[in-house]
Amino acid sequence: MQKSMFVITFVLILTIALTGCNLPNQETPTSQVDLLNTAAAQTIQAQQTLIAQATDVPTQVATPTATLPAQEDTDVPSQPSATPNIADTPSITATPTQQVKCDQAAFVSETIPDGTTFIQGQAFTKTWTLRNNGSCTWNANYHVVFFGGNAMGAPAAKQLTSGTVAPGESVTISLELQAPNVAGTHRGDFKLRNAGGIIFGIGAKDSPFWVEISIPGNAYDFAKNFCVPGVKWTSGAGELPCPGTSGADKGWVRLINEPLLENMGVDDEPGLQVHPQKVNDGWIRGTYPEISLTGDTIFKTIVGCYGSANCDVKFKLLARVNGGSEQTLGTWHEVQDGNFNRVEVDLSSLVGKRVQFILLVEANGSSADDLALWFAPRIEPD
Repeated sequence: MQKSMFVITFVLILTIALTGCNLPNQETPTSQVDLLNTAAAQTIQAQQTLIAQATDVPTQVATPTATLPAQEDTDVPSQPSATPNIADTPSITATPTQQVKCDQAAFVSETIPDGTTFIQGQAFTKTWTLRNNGSCTWNANYHVVFFGGNAMGAPAAKQLTSGTVAPGESVTISLELQAPNVAGTHRGDFKLRNAGGIIFGIGAKDSPFWVEISIPGNAYDFAKNFCVPGVKWTSGAGELPCPGTSGADKGWVRLINEPLLENMGVDDEPGLQVHPQKVNDGWIRGTYPEISLTGDTIFKTIVGCYGSANCDVKFKLLARVNGGSEQTLGTWHEVQDGNFNRVEVDLSSLVGKRVQFILLVEANGSSADDLALWFAPRIEPD
């Protein structure tokens, strides 16, 4: 760089000198020397400026090139990744965990579907299977409780289990019930009760589980219902067990599925074998719960001595209407003669009333051999 500057300066001075020499017989004035010095000084300043600018240029430092990792072959050209905007990043909200209730039941199955038909006063067993759908274990302090509707003879409360039912396990509940003595559709609701007295049911709404049956009007079977709750058999010695024991001195009643008629014929319909208390003029009677008659009906039966028994008795059909006093609807005297007596009693006068029927057998004198038979006693539409 210095060598170039020297050459340029020399050329400029030489040029000025030759110019001056070409002017003939002319003396160079003093001012011309000053001009030469000024030009030389400007030339040197310009060169210094160029040198300074060259010196001020920053030196480029080579940055080592990062080696990119090898990528798998792809047909899609790589694109620069967009820098995520923090404001656009979705926030994660924690979802609260739903708490499982301590006591909750779920329905699994049942016996006796809704609408099953029963006759008035008929006994039956209803069974439900429920699953413990809560977080608490059921134990012997839990109960099944009647909640509403028609209890059908169910207790107000019954122990749910004698053991434990853990969450997720199931339990079977059975209740001994009796059809009401009124025609129509009847339903009874039940729930569960925990050790603290809190009542709960099925599902999140604590719904009840239930029994629902249908009872047609004007039908009742005295033989099939002879021992259901609400029926009472008595004699002069007091209340009798049901069924009774043949030969008991206090008298007895038994259901015979294929009874022996007085003509020694055997029938395939059930009948009631009865015997009065073993005293003179002894008696035995069965008092049935009230029923309502909704249409024209008749009472039908066959009465007589049981088989070859040498009986001498009176059969009576009594009734207590709307809670009033007893009245006699029919009387039939039977002795051993090898024949039986078919009976029909018109009950149309009792339609729309509450009636409690009573079957009575009385001995005529000694009752030693007064084995008698109510064969297929029933109420049916006329």
